[in-house]
Amino acid sequence: MNYIEEAEPISNNYKYYNNFAIIGHFISAISMIFLIRNKDPVIIPYTESYSEWTNVNNGTCPLGSRSFETSNGNFCIGTVTKPVSCNDDNQCYGINLGWLIISFHLLSFVFQFSAALTDYTGPILGYKYSDMIKSGKNPLRFIEYSFSASIMLIAIALLNGVTDINLITSISVLTSACQLCGLAVEYIQQLRLKWLIHLTGWLQFCWAYGIIGHAFFRSIEASSENSTPGPPSFVYIIVIVLFLLYASFGFVQLFELIYHDNFNPFKKEKAYVILSLTAKLVLGWMIFSNVLILS
Repeated sequence: MNYIEEAEPISNNYKYYNNFAIIGHFISAISMIFLIRNKDPVIIPYTESYSEWTNVNNGTCPLGSRSFETSNGNFCIGTVTKPVSCNDDNQCYGINLGWLIISFHLLSFVFQFSAALTDYTGPILGYKYSDMIKSGKNPLRFIEYSFSASIMLIAIALLNGVTDINLITSISVLTSACQLCGLAVEYIQQLRLKWLIHLTGWLQFCWAYGIIGHAFFRSIEASSENSTPGPPSFVYIIVIVLFLLYASFGFVQLFELIYHDNFNPFKKEKAYVILSLTAKLVLGWMIFSNVLILS
């Protein structure tokens, strides 16, 4: 089926939505900078866990540690979690959550604006937006997602208590790898291989979000064990909504694979830019509202 001929009358629709998304991300970034300009920065320190050896001559080791006898005495070996680095003023190395969200919108603005610009300047490094969409590919989209999606998932993780620098790095790499799987699917011709790589991307995404989900539900268990109030009901809704908003981008490619014989490349790009205009803006402002509250 020749999608290009059939869709030519409406083929430019995605460009209008892309322009709105560009404006939306630019306005969001500027508005956020304005809102936090006079507020205290929300810096969440990174932590790291490692084994600590404590010399003990008498008594038993605390719960969660193990004893070890050596010629130099008895030791308790337990895992401790501490900030990565702190100075003499008790300020610890961390990340500014406000600027993290702002960078998310700035990246989306720069990449989508750069893509649209190539339709006026001509190809840049072999990339021209409209030509790429006609071919059913958009590598710049997934390159941008590999950065912006990682940034957003890091922000969600930090707000849910995931501060271990190794877990944060793992979430970032898993998310980037997931987006690059999406990029590979667009260039592979064999359908079975497309499915394999696409499902691998879902595995990486779900594992990264699973780390965050575990931290969230563990905090609920801790509240129950300590007889303290847990998160209010709306927090549960927010966690679920964040997951669905994130997953919505993957569903576009999932439908593309299911209906691969009748999938219109212009409609696919339109779906992605509408999600950029809606889901990404909602995600950004939901997280940024926490910054305003905490600051």
